Amino acid sequence: MERVYDRLTAEGLKVTVTQLPMTSVEDDVTAFSEAWTQDGPVLLVGHSYGGVVVTEAGIDPDVKGLVYVTAFQPDIGESGGDLLASAASDFTADKLTVSDDGFLLVNDDAFSPWQVTVFQKKMHSFGKIPSMGQRGNLAHKVTSAAWQDKPSWMTVATEDLLISPELQRRMAERAGSIVIEIKNGHMLPMTSPDEVAEVIAQAAKAVN
Repeated sequence: MERVYDRLTAEGLKVTVTQLPMTSVEDDVTAFSEAWTQDGPVLLVGHSYGGVVVTEAGIDPDVKGLVYVTAFQPDIGESGGDLLASAASDFTADKLTVSDDGFLLVNDDAFSPWQVTVFQKKMHSFGKIPSMGQRGNLAHKVTSAAWQDKPSWMTVATEDLLISPELQRRMAERAGSIVIEIKNGHMLPMTSPDEVAEVIAQAAKAVN
């Protein structure tokens, strides 16, 4: 994540990193909408569950494009859970743990072993593990889909064990997204930061 940010800012782009509360999709959309301070066109980027958030937050008129980094790209009336159930995947219910405060935590076995090592090294100092938010976040039915009338990009992680590559391709094709395939697993911002930053930079130039 840090390397994506560093690469983009080095290219002169103004980047805002938003910490989502993940208490509900509505709360996360509000956090996104209140976070950006850019003048001019805004490009929203969402990874994994964050794709649900940018899909709804992207209807803001300041938003000119969306980048989905191995993310859910739901249509109106769909949820992240619906999309997961619509495609065969190695990601099953037993790969989620519900924390004491109700958050859905993704177990290590949802990732390839080497990705777990990378993730643990990167995030150890923050004391965080991957989360899909509260139970309701995956059940939330999207009420607006910004990609319907705004350009979008999708980085497909060809080795993804969480959101199947086939589902990523299908969502992107439906949305008319520009597709970039990266041979890696789900945690692309950490494991392929240069490639992810390049996609974001190209998308930013396209909407500027």
